[in-house]
Amino acid sequence: MKRRKSESGATIVESMLCVLLLCLVFFSLLQIWHWGVAKMLCEYSSFYAAKASSLGYSRRIVQRASRIAATGVSGEDISNIPVVAPYDREDLISHAEDYMMYSQFGMYGVNYEYWEPDTISSHTPLLELRQYDNSSFTSTRVWVSSMPLFSEGIATFIGTSEDIDIPYGSATAFNHARYFLNESISGND
Repeated sequence: MKRRKSESGATIVESMLCVLLLCLVFFSLLQIWHWGVAKMLCEYSSFYAAKASSLGYSRRIVQRASRIAATGVSGEDISNIPVVAPYDREDLISHAEDYMMYSQFGMYGVNYEYWEPDTISSHTPLLELRQYDNSSFTSTRVWVSSMPLFSEGIATFIGTSEDIDIPYGSATAFNHARYFLNESISGND
């Protein structure tokens, strides 16, 4: 029995629609996975910030700990680290030490796209940290505002803009620093 051309054309169209639907499902699941990883890294980052804050570190060190823990969702590495060629062991060690100066920006310090953007607008991705301290507890929240989606098509399909705010990760820790940094708390003035 011979197949008619219209039947084989219908099969091709049906197959293409199925492939399109499967691609849409696959890329949507990939985007959801990307959001989940970003949320997990924000949680991890807020834990490290709360830990550093509860131990009495300065705000700058708390911010540095938070940023380093969230490098996976911080965009591209835009550090300006000079490449050493030929690879001399001593030069590599000195450049590695320069690279590890997390608090520096510019020539040698570690810098990521979402940490210190040059221009900030409503659509600029930014890794944000909020810290709340009281006498007993320290609490931190970390999130990425305006994180870009993989594809503009997915944004249109789900009815949102091209970027989203990752739900914040939060952590609370007992404020240990008040006991070992404040001598007058024991009553022996």
